[in-house]
Amino acid sequence: MKIVNTTELKKPYISVEGSFGGNQRWLRKGQDKASTLSDYGCGLISANDVILHISDRTANTSKERYIAAIRKLNRRYFHILPWLGLSGLMLSLYMKIFLLIHRKSLGKSFKVRWAVLPHNILSRIREMLSGDIPVILSIGPGIIRGRKEKLTFYAATPDKSSNGDDISFSPATSTKDHYVNVTGIYETEDGVIYLEISSWGKRYYVNFDEYMTFIKKHDNFLFSNILYIKPR
Repeated sequence: MKIVNTTELKKPYISVEGSFGGNQRWLRKGQDKASTLSDYGCGLISANDVILHISDRTANTSKERYIAAIRKLNRRYFHILPWLGLSGLMLSLYMKIFLLIHRKSLGKSFKVRWAVLPHNILSRIREMLSGDIPVILSIGPGIIRGRKEKLTFYAATPDKSSNGDDISFSPATSTKDHYVNVTGIYETEDGVIYLEISSWGKRYYVNFDEYMTFIKKHDNFLFSNILYIKPR
């Protein structure tokens, strides 16, 4: 597939010893027992990486320093609940409080809101990326956690069958009950839109139409949506 239109962050996204964003699995206590942060801390990771990006602290850092910062953020601002994690409304509240307290060091203040109207999701993502703000995206289902349906994440590789710079998207993994950060929008010549995302410290892609269909079939737009952040 040939990419004909892109929207990307202006600065490079945070890297931790070569990763693409943070990874909640770095917070595991041991090989067979995970901590609350490891199991339910994806919202915390997403929030931390957004804060680092808008604070202009996206240079490569060590896992040790990154994990220490995550634990500090959890203690002071973003409190993760065992078995529940972080709802979109709580994520919005914690982010609002953090950005308000640190507005002087950030050099600006922000408006924060959880969830936008379904037909505005893509345009708001594009708006935030154009303003160099990563977008926290929630993938449900938000209430019925026993549901087995998952959303597919894709990997992108150069298409060897073409002579140009075409890209091939292939299924890499799938998930549900998860927060990711959107870092780019890529539209193919066939009109297919892929969201570039950071999840578990890796770069993946989500088919936007598949995401919207997933919500309509298996969740709702109160739980599966975005954290909308806008400079005042």
